[in-house]
Amino acid sequence: MRKFTLNDGRIRFGWMCLLLLAVFMGVVVRLGWLQIVRANDLRKQSENQLTADLTQKHPRGRIVDRDGEELAVSIMTGSLYVDPEGMSDDSLAAKARPQRDVRRIAADLLAPVLKMDKERLYKTFTGGGRFVWLKRTMDPKEEEQVRKIIKENKLPGLHFLEESKRYYTKKRTAAQILGFIGTDDVGLSGIEYQLNDVLKGKDTKYSLMVDAAGQQILGGLVNDKAQSVQKKQEQLPTVYLTLDSKMQYVLEDAMDDAIARTHAKGAAAIIMDPYTGEILGMASRPTFDPNNFNKYSQESWNNKAVSMIYEPGSVFKPIVGCMGLTEGIISPNTIFNDAGSIRIADRIIHNWDGEGLGYVPFSTIIKFSINTGMVQLGMSLGADRLISYAKKFGFGSPTGIDLPGEEHGILYNPKMMYEPDVATMAIGQGIAVTPIQVLRAICAIANGGELLKPYIIKKIVAPDGSVIQEGQKQVVRNVITPEVASQMRAMMEKVVSEGGGKTAAIKGYRIAGKTGTAEKLAEEGGYAAGKYIASFVGFVPADKPKYAMLVMLDTPQGAFYGSQVSAPIFRDTLQQILVAKGIQPTNREGLPSFDMMNTTDDKAKEKPKTIPQILLMPNGKIKLPDFKGIDMRYTAELLQQGRLRLKPYGSGIAYQQKPAPGTEVVEGTTVEVWFK
Repeated sequence: MRKFTLNDGRIRFGWMCLLLLAVFMGVVVRLGWLQIVRANDLRKQSENQLTADLTQKHPRGRIVDRDGEELAVSIMTGSLYVDPEGMSDDSLAAKARPQRDVRRIAADLLAPVLKMDKERLYKTFTGGGRFVWLKRTMDPKEEEQVRKIIKENKLPGLHFLEESKRYYTKKRTAAQILGFIGTDDVGLSGIEYQLNDVLKGKDTKYSLMVDAAGQQILGGLVNDKAQSVQKKQEQLPTVYLTLDSKMQYVLEDAMDDAIARTHAKGAAAIIMDPYTGEILGMASRPTFDPNNFNKYSQESWNNKAVSMIYEPGSVFKPIVGCMGLTEGIISPNTIFNDAGSIRIADRIIHNWDGEGLGYVPFSTIIKFSINTGMVQLGMSLGADRLISYAKKFGFGSPTGIDLPGEEHGILYNPKMMYEPDVATMAIGQGIAVTPIQVLRAICAIANGGELLKPYIIKKIVAPDGSVIQEGQKQVVRNVITPEVASQMRAMMEKVVSEGGGKTAAIKGYRIAGKTGTAEKLAEEGGYAAGKYIASFVGFVPADKPKYAMLVMLDTPQGAFYGSQVSAPIFRDTLQQILVAKGIQPTNREGLPSFDMMNTTDDKAKEKPKTIPQILLMPNGKIKLPDFKGIDMRYTAELLQQGRLRLKPYGSGIAYQQKPAPGTEVVEGTTVEVWFK
């Protein structure tokens, strides 16, 4: 046996040192690898295990009407999320209690409040993971209920984050104009879409720190910036629209009533300032509530006032008349022979009633909407001039209004027009227009010849009060001379005072307008039997227009002429607006004076009638006074004080009302009042 020597010990010690050195070097290399090479990857893995990346969304900027009345606002509200892996009783206090199935308890208790299926909710709780949204931007009452359930039942793993929720204060009012936003706070339609970059604040990203059990630690927020964000929200600009809320309210009510009476497939109405291009009111049907937009059809989201294209019918005749006046082909007194029908090539075009008036001046052609006379004028103008003037009036291209979804409309290529095409275009058929195009063109007649760019954004105001952007009158071009405009205004006034538009007349006011009834195109080509577009367009007062308005009904049932269904809507809507805005009648003949209104009869002239008052009752309801003996203006003002709607019948002095005097009603109730 070999003897162990000192040299052997030295060798073994050397090998051990080398081995230890190798191990040490391996550790150093490994540490270098982890700390330097893979440092970023490992740091991210650690952060992923300990944190949840979230995004703080700031409240969007407000949208208000021209007077600052709020239409769309944002508030901070709770959004509920769950940490499925943290839904267990792991604390010492919890272990002292009998074992329970937290996930099942939470599913059973929360499902009715969240309006979710219990089993689906339970699967979410048992599906694993560290972060799952349950419900975003909850209503305050709903959030309060959930918080109470979590606290009383000591349910772990359920947490809230503050997020911005959009509220549309007037529900369906101006729905298509305002639009709506998605759950990611991005505008999807209307002004919300058009001005998304202005209204939407910058998102702040931050991390939520949790322990091994998934519970929040250190206040939950990793970075100080995020903590300050939750305390102080970003201030964003306010968008002022040109809309007048009171006028919009009346217009919306009129549209609802029109749909209920005519059972029309759809409708659109616009009120515009003919001298500035400001949109004062705009409504579309069907409609929706943007607070719950996903519960409505996509068709209801469309703003028909700018997106629907249709054949205009006779409302296009004043435009063609202006073409003839401008070219010197006609004057208001030019005589036409109306035989009741006219043959153009292989097509016979009839008057709407099939009757002929013989030799009549052009003013009568417009007054009674005579097709034969318009066809004769159209043939004299020819295809090139018809199309050229139509484009000059803005047809065939978007108006440029600051709303999304506007259509161009359709015009002929003049080189491809045959004689029958020229004839039908002269009576407003064979072309396609949008409601906003028609109203803009009529406004050019109302204001003396200026074609304006309509706009709906009045101004955008920064938080410090400075104006970032301001809408203003923009003249696109002059399309007719003031003389031609004056001649056509006079003819359109006779349409209402003497012709086919009498149903649009408002006692005491000079109204100019034009009815229109056009056959509706069928999907398979040609015209759909028994389906029409009924419309009326006009302005008031006729000599110095303050408001211009268009009403269009798509496929009304029963009565379908524009004079039957659209003109009365024009009348009833503007009658309320004129009274509410204090626009005095041009002619007071037949209208009572203020002194007459304030007396009960001849015997009581020395004793003035007391003006009734709107009474707010202790229960929050409004007690209706007796409106008998009061004129429409004061009736409207009184009802507006109580935020009540007026539905007038006739004009003059009130003699009957529904609900009866003394009835207690809630805010928003429609009060019907009869005048004579």
